[in-house]
Amino acid sequence: MEWLKSFEANNQFLDNTDSFSDFKIREFIPNSNVQKKYSLLTQFFLLLGCQDENSVTSLFVDTRIDYQVIEVIIMHFDNTKIVLENELPSEIILSKPNQESLSLIRWNHLNPIIKNLYGTMSKSQYEWKPQKSYKIIPEFIEKYEDMEFDKVLDFLKNTSKGPKISLSLYNWTLKDTFAIRYFTHKCKNAYLWVDNSNIVTTIQLEL
Repeated sequence: MEWLKSFEANNQFLDNTDSFSDFKIREFIPNSNVQKKYSLLTQFFLLLGCQDENSVTSLFVDTRIDYQVIEVIIMHFDNTKIVLENELPSEIILSKPNQESLSLIRWNHLNPIIKNLYGTMSKSQYEWKPQKSYKIIPEFIEKYEDMEFDKVLDFLKNTSKGPKISLSLYNWTLKDTFAIRYFTHKCKNAYLWVDNSNIVTTIQLEL
C-alpha cells in the first residue's frame, strides 16, 4: 500500500526509577457522594478496557488526581488502584469496566473515532503472529477533523509517559479508517504494527 512505508522500530527504554522514592499501591475507594458522569473520555476508556477481560489501562498523573477524572473515568471501573510515590499519586491503574456503564454508552451515540477504534462488540481470541511495523505517509491520507476527539487526544498527551502513545487494537484489518485519517495529521508521526495476516495490532502515535 502506497500510504505505508516499512519502518524498523527502535524501542528504547529509559530507567527513570528514583532509588529514593517510596512506592505504594492502594485500592481507590471513592467518596460516597461522588456521582458518575459521562463524556467522550468515558466512551474511550470503557471501550478500550472491555476489549480483553484481562486488560489493564494506566494513566500517569502529576501528584494529584483531577476530580473530573474520578467522575468520568474512575467511577466507571470496578477495580482501580493508585500508585503512590512518596505518598503522592503518580499512576492510576484501571481494570474491569463497569457493565452498567458499558451498556449505557453502547446504546448512545459513539464518537466516530472511538467507534472505529473500539466500537466492535465482538471479542475474539488473538493468536500472536510475527509482526512488521509501518510508518503512515500523510501525503496519501485524507485529513479528518474531529474537534470532540481533540479533547481525548489532549488528555492522552497529559496522562502518558513520554512523547509516544501506543494503543492496542482488536479486530482491525489493514485499511483506511477515520482513526487513521485523524491521527496521521494530528500527530508528528503515526505507526502501525501489522501481523502476517494483515491484522493491525497496535497504532503508535508520536506527539
